[in-house]
Amino acid sequence: MRYLAIGDGLCSGIGASFLSPGFIHRHARMAEEVLKERVSVTSIARSTYRSNDIYTLLEEKRVKDAMKDSGIIVLSAGHQDYIDAMNKYKENKNETEFFRSLKTCKSNIDDIVQKIKDMKSEQNDKYMLIILGLHNPYPEDENAEKWIKNFNRYMESMARKPPIYALNIHQYFKGEEEKWCTRDLLYPNNDGHRELARKMHEIGYAAIHEEVPVNK
Repeated sequence: MRYLAIGDGLCSGIGASFLSPGFIHRHARMAEEVLKERVSVTSIARSTYRSNDIYTLLEEKRVKDAMKDSGIIVLSAGHQDYIDAMNKYKENKNETEFFRSLKTCKSNIDDIVQKIKDMKSEQNDKYMLIILGLHNPYPEDENAEKWIKNFNRYMESMARKPPIYALNIHQYFKGEEEKWCTRDLLYPNNDGHRELARKMHEIGYAAIHEEVPVNK
């Protein structure tokens, strides 16, 4: 089984210590135990990638090939868009511009998901796509909270039925950011990566393997 992680700093494993695997590799190992086969991970992720960068990546042959070969696909997009938007908002307090960035980000991710669905439908094979939501590194800011909640609702709306799934990270991290996140709260820490892997594992694997139980 091939496993593709594509996206921004979340998928790239930022926040996990040097000798500790990020949630992607942890999830892949959990999947192996259930699927009873080796799960090989390909990661095409970078902390600097914004949602429009990730969409552009989908035109590259290496990405298309990895997408076609993968039964498990994990997408993280929007984190850098959000950080950029927050940095600008802190400077100019322009709410209109701040929420316009949300609209643009959602549109980009919608295009990304549709592109992935189109690629996989051409093959007519089984796959599962997990879309990662965002947590809020700025919980004290009311507009930041609105941005994140709106974003996560939209991700969940795209995952109404298999093989598309969404994981609302904010739902699990809210109020416990210091427990699950790095000191600057921007990324999951080691414990946060373990928790994300567990939550992804709980989604199950029914879309790619019939009647597979999950040991939560």
